[in-house]
Amino acid sequence: MGHYVDTKGRYILKIGTTNDLKRRAAEHTRNYKKTREFTMPENSCFVYDWWRPLSKYNTLRYEDANRARWQDMGIGRFIRNDRFFCEKKPDMVTITIRKTYTIPLV
Repeated sequence: MGHYVDTKGRYILKIGTTNDLKRRAAEHTRNYKKTREFTMPENSCFVYDWWRPLSKYNTLRYEDANRARWQDMGIGRFIRNDRFFCEKKPDMVTITIRKTYTIPLV
């Protein structure tokens, strides 16, 4: 889970899975600088807020469940590529993977 602030100063929260954090952050940074909406500024990069190692099967299952829960909770408006546009940066989010984790967003 991570975030970036787009060119209009909007907080974009991302939920996702990977087996290589460094490579995936570079991909997010490169790709989100090219999007038409919610574009990442040239001088910024994708930042991880929290991660936990899991098997591939479990990560996909938990990602789907947490994404749906965030949508139900109204964390933000769901946008393409497992992102949430937050009108106001949340103070924290919760993720459930066997147990529930509360992640402060600083």
